[in-house]
Amino acid sequence: MGLSTFLMKVRQRKRMIRRSMLIAAAVGSLVGLGYSLVRSQAFSASSELLISNTTLQLSGPDAVVTQILVENSLIQSAIEILRSNSVLDRVIDRVGLDVIERILPKGFSERVLGRMGLDPTDRPLSNSMQASGQERADADRRRSAIRNLRSNTLIARVGASQIISIRSRALAAGDAAQLTNEIASAFVEVQNDTNAVVTTSAALRERIKVLGPTARIISEAFPPPSRDGLGEPLILILGAGAGGMLGLGAGLAITFLNRRLRSSSQLVALTSAECFGYVPQVVRTKSNTGSDVKKAWTLQNIVLRRARSAVLEQSERPPRFVGVTSCQDGEGKTTVAAEFAKLISRDGQRVLFVDASRCCPHIPGPQDRSEAAGLQELLRGEVAASEVIRAQVGSNLDFMPSGRALTSPDLLWGNLVSAITGERDQSYEWIILDLPSLVSAVEVRSAGQILDDLLIVVEWGRTSEGQMERGLEALGSMRHKVRGAVINKTPWSSLDAETLAQTRSFVPVRQEPGHITRKGEPL
Repeated sequence: MGLSTFLMKVRQRKRMIRRSMLIAAAVGSLVGLGYSLVRSQAFSASSELLISNTTLQLSGPDAVVTQILVENSLIQSAIEILRSNSVLDRVIDRVGLDVIERILPKGFSERVLGRMGLDPTDRPLSNSMQASGQERADADRRRSAIRNLRSNTLIARVGASQIISIRSRALAAGDAAQLTNEIASAFVEVQNDTNAVVTTSAALRERIKVLGPTARIISEAFPPPSRDGLGEPLILILGAGAGGMLGLGAGLAITFLNRRLRSSSQLVALTSAECFGYVPQVVRTKSNTGSDVKKAWTLQNIVLRRARSAVLEQSERPPRFVGVTSCQDGEGKTTVAAEFAKLISRDGQRVLFVDASRCCPHIPGPQDRSEAAGLQELLRGEVAASEVIRAQVGSNLDFMPSGRALTSPDLLWGNLVSAITGERDQSYEWIILDLPSLVSAVEVRSAGQILDDLLIVVEWGRTSEGQMERGLEALGSMRHKVRGAVINKTPWSSLDAETLAQTRSFVPVRQEPGHITRKGEPL
């Protein structure tokens, strides 16, 4: 599929794409709203520690304490100590176990149960907890508090420096700052306890106690001014935007993967013939008997005049035998063929419209035409042309029904030519045959004995490219007689601006009283 074809399909499917974008945007907004309701809205505060390493050089009372370069392993060790139970236990002892459970953000299930008015801790104790008593229950609570505290604390190295950042989350801004400072202080205490050295030399005591890895707080945590994450309005906007983009992508993907015929460029590529244009779909109701019907007639006449011009370019002399078919039944070929015949007859040329598809088009009159003899009997040589032709169903327009006999691919279509040209009072310039669809390609090929040109009617968005390819292959040697195609029943919303602009130059068209149309089939 070429870029121009794809862009044309996008323009034609813009309503579907717009609808998918709106639906996806609405779903995205709902997802964003749900996320805003169940997410943990907490505050984060940060503090920074400086890690250093000192060593003792020389000996005696003149020993010098110097700082050496800190290795990556030392920084990583400090980070792991900050996450260890020894540090977090001290924080819980200082702040209190009950306070830790109250100020830390809850898990997803606990938040959902809390919004439902249920306390996730109000559940019967297991047998193991009942057996171990209160001590086991307190130990489990403490371990759970340590896990929760660790999951709500982010510890990371600042770039390639010797600084470690501590960031803790809590439901309140002040609690977040307190937790962060307590963790930093507990780590410094653990580090000092590890490096504690006792010496009998008073001169060295002050120097020796700072030997080894040390840590000091260089930035204390303060209560943050706002909560973590995005605000609810921004989440809703982003959810709607992301949903809209997904809907747009889905709509474009569906448009690209959908191989149904909706554009003239698709038909031109498949048939190697001209696409005469789009015939809009108009269902005759009281609400659209005005301008829409007039515009539809204008576009239909433009399309059919293009088809007539294409036939005249290839035709040498009358009578011209033109067949009208479609890939499937019900695509509106009978209506298009009848309107094509009427268009030519209005220009003063004599036309014979032949029902070769056994569709029994509705013709006002006292007699039931489906029970009358017609084309099938004429091809078998059972009747003469004058006996089956219904004269003057319209101005310069005669009609031949299909007949009551069953059709056969072995019929001699030359009998139709002989019967028409042999009648002295019958001098038709055009013979329009409403052929069966390409589902019955054998019958279409049989009629090809006399056809000069073949027109194909395609319903918008119904026939696929594969069906059209198979139908053209079934035509065999008749494929070179395909003069062009018409896209029928096109929705108004799918017509491009160039096509709609043609309706502005509307020319009233006189409708014949003997209007030929298929029962129940819109234009």
